[in-house]
Amino acid sequence: MKPSYQEIVQWMKDYFATYNQYAQDAATVRRLDEYFAPDLRFIPYMYVFGGPQAGHHSREDFYRMLTGHPDDYEQFEVLDIFVDVERLVAVAFLIARIYDSRTDELLVEKHYLPLYELTLDERGALKIKTIRFFWEASPPEVDAKYSGAGKGN
Repeated sequence: MKPSYQEIVQWMKDYFATYNQYAQDAATVRRLDEYFAPDLRFIPYMYVFGGPQAGHHSREDFYRMLTGHPDDYEQFEVLDIFVDVERLVAVAFLIARIYDSRTDELLVEKHYLPLYELTLDERGALKIKTIRFFWEASPPEVDAKYSGAGKGN
């Protein structure tokens, strides 16, 4: 049975709270298994990540990107979540703040607009199957310096 609009919105809010707390530490990133399908597909729509033909083709590969830049970390503030219950799609309008891991100094702030294609696993639990990732345009040198893509990810 498909979840309701409110259930999806709450699940997405829970996902972002979990992401902010656990996603960028190799010791805790597996807490996100609750949210990501094993065959997760991350499709970036920015040149710095290699465009839509690049990206990541599994949850494990995505975790390597998340934890592959220990000198900085990002935190999301959710501005809005849009949901299509019939298609199991959610879009989040976010402010992403990227901080220096040693000093907690704010390095950059920008808007993200990821589209999440959801699925139900064999137990009927929601999972993120695909992330189509868009972000606010910045000068190329900013994107390259403060993104996982600029760090070999």
